[in-house]
Amino acid sequence: MRQIVVCLAAVAAIILGTSIAFSQRAERGRQGVLSVLTEGQAVSVSEVAGRYEISIFSNGPQMMGYNVIEAGQDYVILEDIAHVRESRVPIYSVKAVTVLKLGGKAG
Repeated sequence: MRQIVVCLAAVAAIILGTSIAFSQRAERGRQGVLSVLTEGQAVSVSEVAGRYEISIFSNGPQMMGYNVIEAGQDYVILEDIAHVRESRVPIYSVKAVTVLKLGGKAG
């Protein structure tokens, strides 16, 4: 009987520890390829070999063709600047997200 109680306490401690670890992992913020995209950001989109390449300027022009509506961990929703077309792009269709840095210091 005592062994059962000890085993149940050990299993409960493992479950509690795992739960805490996963909850802290989710609070860390977004990471990954799409983490550089923010809502309302101007982006340029091109299709390369059936996949999308998304480009952004860190200090550049704001009119680039598309605006980011929402960027999740595994998808991005883009809207054209005419507000006519909305595209939902899954992460497996994104080839690259390129950040072009203009006006930065060299060296």
